[in-house]
Amino acid sequence: MLDEAADLVLRYLADRADLSVSAAAVLNRVNREGPMRLTALATAEGISQPAMTQLVQRLERQNLLARLSDPADRRAALVIITAAGKQLLTQRTRTRRARLADLLAVLPGEDTFALWLSAQVALPIMRRLLDNATHPEAAMDPPTTRPGPGTTASGSGGAAAARAVT
Repeated sequence: MLDEAADLVLRYLADRADLSVSAAAVLNRVNREGPMRLTALATAEGISQPAMTQLVQRLERQNLLARLSDPADRRAALVIITAAGKQLLTQRTRTRRARLADLLAVLPGEDTFALWLSAQVALPIMRRLLDNATHPEAAMDPPTTRPGPGTTASGSGGAAAARAVT
């Protein structure tokens, strides 16, 4: 199920006409977290420093990112988002929300409510999963396994649960 949801987002809601997925992720991170050193940005995004350098240079040529001297260490540079970068992110958000509204407009009210309710439960869990994936050293011990729907205390049904998640 999660795989299908991710596919929907990437296929329909994401506007890839102006930015690659990795470029959009970098732009979003710098906008959200503020000025960052290139090495920290590469680590946070899970890509090599040379690949991040190339990506930042491309975004600089598009006037979406800029580099400034780091006041804490004049030898280092900070990557910052430009006004044009912020404007592009705002436009992408508007486009994504309009596309989502179009999708939701055809659903009956009870389906829209069910989707909203399930998102309220799923989103915090997904955030924890992503936090654990990006910061495994901070991950807490996994909770003890509890039988779920279609699963007995002996653990049968685990394959079905795994298929439902993927």
